[in-house]
Amino acid sequence: MLDFMDYIQLAFAEGTNWNRDNSYSSLTATAQSLLDFTTPERLRVHLSSLSTPHFATSYTLGTVGLIDGSVSYLYSTLPFDNTPSRSALIPLRKLTPGYRQVQRPAAPAENWAWNSILDGVGDFSPARDDGNDAVTRQKATLLHATLHLPPPTTLNALFLRRISPTMQLALAVCSTRGPPLSKSAPQASLLTQLSHDTGKYSNEYLFSTDNALFGWRGLWNFGPDPRSTTKNDSSASQLSLLSAGAEAYYSPISSLIGMSTGLRFSTLPTPETSSQPSSLSTSTQSSTNGTPISTFPYTLTLTLTPLTGSLSTSYSLRASPNLSFSSRFGFNVYSWESEMVAGCELWRKPSKSITEPEDDGLEWARRKMRENNPAFPPVPSNANPAPLKERKEEEEEASDSVLKIRVDQSWNVRLLWEGRVKELLVSAGVGLGPSSFSPAYGPGGGAQSVGGGASASYWRSVGVSVSYSS
Repeated sequence: MLDFMDYIQLAFAEGTNWNRDNSYSSLTATAQSLLDFTTPERLRVHLSSLSTPHFATSYTLGTVGLIDGSVSYLYSTLPFDNTPSRSALIPLRKLTPGYRQVQRPAAPAENWAWNSILDGVGDFSPARDDGNDAVTRQKATLLHATLHLPPPTTLNALFLRRISPTMQLALAVCSTRGPPLSKSAPQASLLTQLSHDTGKYSNEYLFSTDNALFGWRGLWNFGPDPRSTTKNDSSASQLSLLSAGAEAYYSPISSLIGMSTGLRFSTLPTPETSSQPSSLSTSTQSSTNGTPISTFPYTLTLTLTPLTGSLSTSYSLRASPNLSFSSRFGFNVYSWESEMVAGCELWRKPSKSITEPEDDGLEWARRKMRENNPAFPPVPSNANPAPLKERKEEEEEASDSVLKIRVDQSWNVRLLWEGRVKELLVSAGVGLGPSSFSPAYGPGGGAQSVGGGASASYWRSVGVSVSYSS
């Protein structure tokens, strides 16, 4: 489950219309969300608050075995007036990464001024002639800092700024204080990332002061260019997207070289249309509500690391709005080692499902009467399309809990349950696996039991995390 600060950063990206999917770092995000999730290993408590539309705080305390914690602060020039901050109101699907539907590439905003945020983003209040519109006329900027305690103290800081419709600058600092008796300066490193996204392709340029590491990541989307595609163009109704990308790293100090390449094929949600009649069939309703036509949403990825000889492929499928599956197979051509992982997630809705108030179950009879009796006027073609979409969004956000399961070829199992209990967000997980089997061997090489039973435990980790925000 995402912590509160990550949730606010996600709202910042959505508020500034930054497409997270159009990046090589997000090429395998869908499979990672379903297969590489982590489970809590002990008891942790998170207390967060969005005290003002621009300022947020968060406190974390961990117990059981080792007491530690952290203090986080966040400031944004972009107000979060419409962002739910109470733990009882935050949509659970926003906090729990699951099947990630890849969105179609979008063209950047055309109207851009040096002192504005983005077209349609900074218009929170009308501009005034007295010069008091500075809040809505500055570029979107986010400042975030987290201090981890106790010693050795670690400070993580982030500076994020949209410098143009297609570019975003991120500066991340990590500083670790040495032992109490050490007189050396704290170790610190700076990571600079400049992202350029045009919709058709994206480039990311990175530099880290740690070993003077230079890096580049790029992603190219096959198909029409969103910058030259109009809303009425038939090419805008594509139902799938093929993307290819690569990354490369080089450090002149340590002579470190790294590179990888990958492909991603994913179905896309169909464009929203406002000309569909209200008496649609089930398949047509699913298409207008943003799901692919005549197929389940799925994502295929293929990644290759030539230097290490690692090849990995994944397949993720959303069988229903509440059920998703994913599998991944990895192979190394040099060592002939392989890896196979499978997982799924199951969402549970509240007992009282959201239904349309005016739906009395007799729409089929009214539709039949309209077809056979011309006295009944037909329903307009643009009648009531918005409530269908709003109802679908409400049903998706009304999820009560989610259960995730992950198992690999060595029978290492992870179980994760995340849900809402009253006004608290609870995450509980357990790790099981035969790798923790450690029998005691006697002098003759035979396994011995302690107390007449096996001296092994399949419990690898167990933990609970509780969050509350206001």
